[in-house]
Amino acid sequence: MNDNFRVGGNIFYTHTDRNSESQTNTEYTQPGVNEFKSSSSSTRDKGHNLRANFRIEWKIDPNNTLDFRPQFSFNSRNTQSGGESFMRNGGFDGDLVNSNITRQFNHGTSYNASGQLIFNHNFPSRPGRSFSVQANYEFSDTKQHSTSWSDIEYYLTSGSEDDTDKLYRFLDNHQWNNSVGARLTWTEPLGDVKRGNFLQVAYRLQYRFNNANKDTYNIPTPDETIGFMPEDFSTLPGSAIFDTDLSDRFRNKFGTQELQVGYKKVNSKYNLEAGMVFSPSSSASEDMLNPARNIPAQWVWNVAPFARFRYRFSKTKSIRADYRARTSAPSLTQLQPVADESDPLHITRGNPDLKPTFTQSVNVHFNNYNQESQRALMAMMRLQYSQNVIVNKTVSDPETGKRETTYTNANGNFSGFGMFMINQPFRNRKWRFSARASANYSSMAGYINGDFNRSGNLRLSPNAGLTFTCDVFQMSANPTYSFQMVTNSLPAQENMYTHAYGFHSDAALYLPFGLQVNTDLDFDKTSGYSNGFNSTSWLWNAQISYSVLRDKSLTFSVRAYDLLGQKKNISRSVSANGTITDSRYNDLTRYVMFGISYTFNTLKNKKRPEMDNFDGRPGPPPGGRQGGRGGMHRMGPPR
Repeated sequence: MNDNFRVGGNIFYTHTDRNSESQTNTEYTQPGVNEFKSSSSSTRDKGHNLRANFRIEWKIDPNNTLDFRPQFSFNSRNTQSGGESFMRNGGFDGDLVNSNITRQFNHGTSYNASGQLIFNHNFPSRPGRSFSVQANYEFSDTKQHSTSWSDIEYYLTSGSEDDTDKLYRFLDNHQWNNSVGARLTWTEPLGDVKRGNFLQVAYRLQYRFNNANKDTYNIPTPDETIGFMPEDFSTLPGSAIFDTDLSDRFRNKFGTQELQVGYKKVNSKYNLEAGMVFSPSSSASEDMLNPARNIPAQWVWNVAPFARFRYRFSKTKSIRADYRARTSAPSLTQLQPVADESDPLHITRGNPDLKPTFTQSVNVHFNNYNQESQRALMAMMRLQYSQNVIVNKTVSDPETGKRETTYTNANGNFSGFGMFMINQPFRNRKWRFSARASANYSSMAGYINGDFNRSGNLRLSPNAGLTFTCDVFQMSANPTYSFQMVTNSLPAQENMYTHAYGFHSDAALYLPFGLQVNTDLDFDKTSGYSNGFNSTSWLWNAQISYSVLRDKSLTFSVRAYDLLGQKKNISRSVSANGTITDSRYNDLTRYVMFGISYTFNTLKNKKRPEMDNFDGRPGPPPGGRQGGRGGMHRMGPPR
């Protein structure tokens, strides 16, 4: 393969067979109402996933380049799940409002194929002038059928005809989408190209054709429902009755255009780009079952500036800042004005009058590395503001505990993130100090029983540590702490505070004959979560490996995870509609893994071709890290 024509790519296949269990506490805080829901579920999930990515690059001549990037994926999943939930009024020990026992089977397949073609041309007669065209296409097809059973009892309406709901349903869903787009870019030097002044004009066009069929069928309820297990239907049962009210066949067309005009300045110290973006978009939808639910074409116009700036103080010190804006369309689920009763106690319904969301963001990044002292500094900041953001609008019935959610547009969602990090060795270089501090704040709009609420979520995470390193041994210790505060604008909403304390320590021993021993220890303690979800845990992992052959390229290893058997997974999520959810789920805890790895280099002393960002080999798995003698990273099971 010569340097003018290159082909690269990768193919991945994964198979999953997973049993998962979870427990969740959800608190719904509303003016005059405080509801508490506890639920548990168990799921068996089997799946196959095949993904292929390729890239073909052809340098036709010094001034023309053609680049083609096709992708393909296939996914097949079969799941069965069961669970139960209890809703109480007034908190964890309050009176029962409802209970729900569920069983569900799902079978689905999905295909996705896409391609991107890029052509670049430079004009030899006019240095600095260039033209590029980019075309892309994407197709996806997802089919899923499911059988569900819900046995619901309402305790506050006991004795009435509506004190129970027994729902037996078969759902047949099919979504297929097409997307086509193009982008044209022209760069023109202004005056002498050596002065680094350029005019840039770009035009982008994107159309998406979204199609969704959701057919819902009611199956006759059995005579005996205690301990009932629904049948896993592979095809539509003959006794099923089509439900027009819960079914729809939706067709949506969304188009957006973007004209960008800007100025670019390039010199040895800094790069600058600035200009304006004009972005109109339109959306129209049609319901094939009920024309009354059709959505006529709606247009939205957005105008915003853009800017990118990078200044190089030296080869190892620079600052970068950019501002950008983008438009995103509502999903089909958010647009469809049809009730989704997959969870009969929480019904969702789309809003056909939704507008696209317009988001503006600012990013600043600074780094500085002093080679003489080996001190590294990094700081970054990210700000984001959204208009016409799509938010949930939830109304609940205090007598039954049922909740119904639709969507609406709101302005003023804001988020900010800041982080600072320093890594500084001491004078003898065997000891190193590191510190990292981050802050994250978001302000989200939402509605609680029709009342507007703005929820604030603040997270603070300061961390520091020490590392000792010598030729055969390395050890580090890092105390950790994080704080979360949740506030609400409605006076009836209480503020929430959670704390997480702990430390992380690791050690590595490198022996000259190829033997390596690694271990790490974590301690975590949480407070402020709902009843039963605060935890204290220790996590201890260890590994021993032995490398052989002359170049130590063949390695045998044994890894033991969670030797103390105390690992816990707990998280908290917050929304602006007054919902705070604490979750605990199971994970593969204590186990031992044996491994064999072989490292080879076919290039040896040959000069490796420059292939920046060229997909010629697979990268590490998600969450994977590469360790080495420079530092022992936290061990843990693959996710």
